[in-house]
Amino acid sequence: MTASYAAVLRTPHASRTFALALLGRLSYGTVFLSLTLAFTASTGSYAQAGGLLALLGLTVSLLTPLRAALIDRHGPRRTLPPMAAAYGLALAALAALTWRPGAPVELLAALTAAAGVTAPPIGVVMRTLWKGLLRDGTLLQRAYSLDTVAEELVFVAGPLLAGLLAAVASPSLGIAVSAVLVAVGALGLSTSPAARPRPRAGGRHRTRRALAIPLAPAAAAAATGAVLGSTALLAVAFTRQHDQPAAVAWVEAALAVGSTLGGLAYGAASRSFPGRGSLAALLCPLGVALAAAGLAPSIIVLAALTCAAGLFIGPALTSAYLLADAAAPPEARTRALAWVNTALNLGATGGTAATGVLLNTLPLPACYALAGAPAVLAALLVLVLPERQRGLWNRTAKTHHRGMEHTNTTDEEFWDGRYGEHEHMWSGEPNAVLVEEAAGLTPGTALDLGCGEGADAIWLAGRGWRVTAVDISGVALERAARHAGAAGVTDRIDWQRHDLASAFPDGVYDLVSAAFLHSPTEGMPREEILRAAAAAVAPGGTLLVIGHAGPPPWDPDAHPHVHLPTASELLQSLELPGGEWDVLRSGEHERVQTAPDGREMTRTDNALMLRRRTS
Repeated sequence: MTASYAAVLRTPHASRTFALALLGRLSYGTVFLSLTLAFTASTGSYAQAGGLLALLGLTVSLLTPLRAALIDRHGPRRTLPPMAAAYGLALAALAALTWRPGAPVELLAALTAAAGVTAPPIGVVMRTLWKGLLRDGTLLQRAYSLDTVAEELVFVAGPLLAGLLAAVASPSLGIAVSAVLVAVGALGLSTSPAARPRPRAGGRHRTRRALAIPLAPAAAAAATGAVLGSTALLAVAFTRQHDQPAAVAWVEAALAVGSTLGGLAYGAASRSFPGRGSLAALLCPLGVALAAAGLAPSIIVLAALTCAAGLFIGPALTSAYLLADAAAPPEARTRALAWVNTALNLGATGGTAATGVLLNTLPLPACYALAGAPAVLAALLVLVLPERQRGLWNRTAKTHHRGMEHTNTTDEEFWDGRYGEHEHMWSGEPNAVLVEEAAGLTPGTALDLGCGEGADAIWLAGRGWRVTAVDISGVALERAARHAGAAGVTDRIDWQRHDLASAFPDGVYDLVSAAFLHSPTEGMPREEILRAAAAAVAPGGTLLVIGHAGPPPWDPDAHPHVHLPTASELLQSLELPGGEWDVLRSGEHERVQTAPDGREMTRTDNALMLRRRTS
């Protein structure tokens, strides 16, 4: 486990960027308790202090997506410094005003609102930067797991720091320290090489401003937040009922330990990109474990069941953020993650408020059961919600007409954008040549390169193959995983996100298939990738490469500068050692394809099928 996370942190610029982000996030872990103590002491009123804290919480949570939209539009280097400066100045003013009692509540409210409006979304920005730092899909999942666990630990360490500063000096000192932490963290994060400006796609097109709400991940985050928001009050009620009120700290610690262990284990062990099915599978036991905790006969059993529930919190949040990131087009990624973060915070607030009401009216076991219900309901909801709120993403002009010309986006951004524009890009049927040639093969292990929406991988899995399916697009992989779940073959497919230009799956396979592995963006080393594909074929295994033989018949002048090799040219480019391979198929074939205008036309492709000799 340690080695897997070390690989994340050894990535160039990752350790520095992550450390600065944690430093900035420590400000948020420190500031709320510092403000609670300072407002109470300054106003002399719990009601006024609570109102000021509610104002801060609501402005921070509700306006995070709007601040994220500015970051999407202008980049972190242009937006984080002024946000951090304004937020830091508001906190500094609050620290000065609350150093002595008697500050005007109206002025405290104005400064609190200013802090909430300008709070830089450091955690959200860090999650968007991970994708630029890590090209390997497996490492990206580990990074998100590490990020989720570290953020939780920050919110454990922050109150401890705030309490220490209040004890040795004043709560106002904690506010001032929070201002310094956010300034150093945000400014350092914005100057990290990972935050450098990146070219925008479709700069010549006008976009319309809109929300970017990933509904299923947001629902999962809200349900997880509701669980987190309810556990503290429930634990207080349970320990008081058993005449051991001080034991509430142990129950809270059990939840934190469970979430930390679960998050780290999930990131280290997971090799496939999470789909909605896996997210639902994490939410359901979270709710069930919390409901079962209400039946605990003792505090020790309660702590154990609370720890068991915590095991699913880190993985559920990691999966929600990954799915939101994968489904978002490049120009809306920060907003998408911000909505998940906002849903988590609002869910926690709602969970706390609802639990307080329930505890006054219902038996404790019933309160535990109702607190776990949102997670179970969300598990059902994420399976039926649309990929995102239809019509609310920023969109550029449609790209189905783009050919293999140069674009200003990365390959990953290009393909995420392409898939994000359509409910489905392909027919959903497996490639006919694959069906024809693989039908007579004995099922074993298969590698599907450029799997897209997963039709080939699902067909193979349905016939007994264990498939590793790879694509550069997280949007495509999330969709493919959902299709696999509907087909009942989830357990036979390992979805992996790779940019094959820089990372290739490990292992050897009985069948390696690469169907239409072309890219409209420049720079994909197709020949090198296919040589790696041949090297991944086990003795006695098969390599199948299918590609276009020419431009589409409805646009014969497309791609005039692109050479599409024949099967024999492809065979020569593989540079295979003599005497180790048998050619089973090499040549052109025709198929019927529907043109963009709806006409059915005949298109020519080529296929090369080789078998590696066993000796």
